[in-house]
Amino acid sequence: MLVLVCVALAGCGTSARDTDAAGASDRFHAALDDGDGAAACRELTSETRKKLERDEGKACGEAILGLDLPAGATAARAKVYVTTAFVELDRPASAVFLDEGPDGWKISAAGCSPGAPDQPFDCELEG
Repeated sequence: MLVLVCVALAGCGTSARDTDAAGASDRFHAALDDGDGAAACRELTSETRKKLERDEGKACGEAILGLDLPAGATAARAKVYVTTAFVELDRPASAVFLDEGPDGWKISAAGCSPGAPDQPFDCELEG
């Protein structure tokens, strides 16, 4: 009986966590659609933000708006795996990856599309 309760509780927690990860993705893509680079950058992991600034030689808020990311996309499906998440977007072959930390879900890679069969995703932005 106790095992069934634990399994049921784990399933409920996962569903809420899927929703939370999808919400972070939606906030990120809405900020891009609004042209609000600062808000989009707040949804990134610190590693991803620092790598973007280093690669582009610009502040994150400016640099992120110059990338080819699906502004306005929304989450179609989210799946949490312990402290990481994958969110498939409503745009064909587009996804984001997230990490969970003390401040909640943050995007670690965005603008991702599947690579060749049995190959990793290709991402426009990654930490």
